[in-house]
Amino acid sequence: MTFLAVVCAAVAAGLWRAPAPEPRLRRLVRTRDDDASVRRSPLPLPVVAAALAAVGCLVLVGGAVGVVAGIACVVLVPRLARRLESRSGRRHREELERLAPDVADLLAATLASGSPPSVALAAVAGACGPVVGEALRPVLAAIGLGAEPSLAWQGSDPALRPIAGAMVRSAASGAPLAGVLARVAEDLRRDRQQVVEVAARAAGVRAVAPLGACFLPAFVLVGVVPVVVSLATGLLS
Repeated sequence: MTFLAVVCAAVAAGLWRAPAPEPRLRRLVRTRDDDASVRRSPLPLPVVAAALAAVGCLVLVGGAVGVVAGIACVVLVPRLARRLESRSGRRHREELERLAPDVADLLAATLASGSPPSVALAAVAGACGPVVGEALRPVLAAIGLGAEPSLAWQGSDPALRPIAGAMVRSAASGAPLAGVLARVAEDLRRDRQQVVEVAARAAGVRAVAPLGACFLPAFVLVGVVPVVVSLATGLLS
């Protein structure tokens, strides 16, 4: 009965954390490849990890305490796992953050040449590689369906939020966009430079930990311990 209770709790937690229904616009712009990937998606790994952790608590602890610990694992493990960033997701985010200033500059140059925003976005999406193209594809599809810029840019990648904000404000106010995007590119480069400097300083601090963990014990064992042993031997002899 307790095992059945844990399994039921795991299923309930998985259903409780199920994603909300997709907006109508997202369903309209979703491609056939997206539908196939949704159909092929396996059971989420956090749910499996939560179920295994719950079963482990039930087997190792047992009793009412094991049931409570299993339910806690079912509730907490998926939440903690969703906060962790995968390696591929981190690479994608870093690549898009690196290219965001170039995207803003290219959009500014294309708009300054007289192209409308939709044509400029399509040109930049094709010129900046697959990472940018994938991030801009939903925006282009929504604009092609006639969506307002505020709705088209809704849910865009966080690395492109400054560009999205500039384009939405320009569409609402009618202000020239090329100069605004040029300033956005400068701000993005400045922010990127600060992030790189902070990461470099953090790498230097982290490099001290292996030095302290390996060098200092080795120094004590090689330089201090023989002296102490020789002194102790001389005093005892």
